[in-house]
Amino acid sequence: MENLNLKLKDINDKKLEIRSKLETEENLDLDAVKAELDTLEKEEKEIRSKLSASLETKELKDIKEEKKLEVKNKMENKLESLEYRQAFMNFAKTGEMAEEFRSVALASANSAVIPQPILNTIVEKLENFGNVLPLVNKTSYPAGFAIPTSQLTALATWTTEASVATTGIPVGDKVTGSITFSAYPLVKALGISFVAQIQTLSAFEAKLAENVATSMAKALEQAVVAGDGSGKPTGIFTEAATAATDVTLNATLKYKDLVNIKKAIPAAYRDGAVILTNESTFFELYSIEDQHGQPIARVNSDITGSPVYTILGTPVIVTDFAPEYSAAATGDIVAVVLQPKNYTLNMAYQPDMRVYTEDATRNKVYQSMLLADGKMVDKNGLVAIKKG
Repeated sequence: MENLNLKLKDINDKKLEIRSKLETEENLDLDAVKAELDTLEKEEKEIRSKLSASLETKELKDIKEEKKLEVKNKMENKLESLEYRQAFMNFAKTGEMAEEFRSVALASANSAVIPQPILNTIVEKLENFGNVLPLVNKTSYPAGFAIPTSQLTALATWTTEASVATTGIPVGDKVTGSITFSAYPLVKALGISFVAQIQTLSAFEAKLAENVATSMAKALEQAVVAGDGSGKPTGIFTEAATAATDVTLNATLKYKDLVNIKKAIPAAYRDGAVILTNESTFFELYSIEDQHGQPIARVNSDITGSPVYTILGTPVIVTDFAPEYSAAATGDIVAVVLQPKNYTLNMAYQPDMRVYTEDATRNKVYQSMLLADGKMVDKNGLVAIKKG
């Protein structure tokens, strides 16, 4: 456009030069002057036409940019709208996103932005755990530490003065041992791509750190409840498989089953004992009726209104990591009675949280790691409850 303006200036200068010659010179070729002026007029007309078209193009471009910005703002508002949440729900069911929302897709691996209201609901559901982990004994010693154990091999003996004088006092043995803890690594990392960081909702990235922490805690509790001891803590249900005391329920549950569970708990271990089971198992036991058709188990509420499950006065702790009664086979352990403080979870390395960016991909990664092991340190009060 600048060059065109310079050409216009040159044409005007030439016109002024011709006018000056007409005023000062007498022997001019007027036909030649007229031809030159016609040429200049034609060139000027063409240049002005090009300038006009260029200005129109710029104005049109500005209008298009404003339109794009307006559409983008409208789309950002749509992400929080009921219409988009409904469209996303349909996407979750069918895999198809409505045409008007496809422009907010993130990358090839992400077909749609998760609306913030739906994201918050998902995170809330992931947090529905943690009934067992707060109850067990927790330590933070280096790997390889041991807890000593001991027991008496015999009771004290009643005797007489004469026997003491002649045979003396028998000396009993005290058997000692120890439980040694290892250090198994538990790791979790979640990443968000560079493209997603630029285009996704800010809430999505903000929740990644929380997702990592939640994932670590869930895995830790699952190991405490049902870990097999191979590369992870030995869980309570695994420890119960070798418990000295077990109760087998009747195929058709009866009130006598509840009594047998209560009777099986050693008297010295009843204080602080709880029944650990899946909620579905509890409701199977809850459905047992007395001779008057009234439920035996009770579901009371604490001062906050939260349900408090008990069976014959013994608190019930429910966890999704215990086997479901309906899915368990005959002879499977479906519940365990224990004192939670007799299970020790040792954290040789407390969970950390590191955030870094991969150089090659520029992906931001949230990573956490811990070292832990867990075992029952006193199995004398452990009672395995098996499906009949």
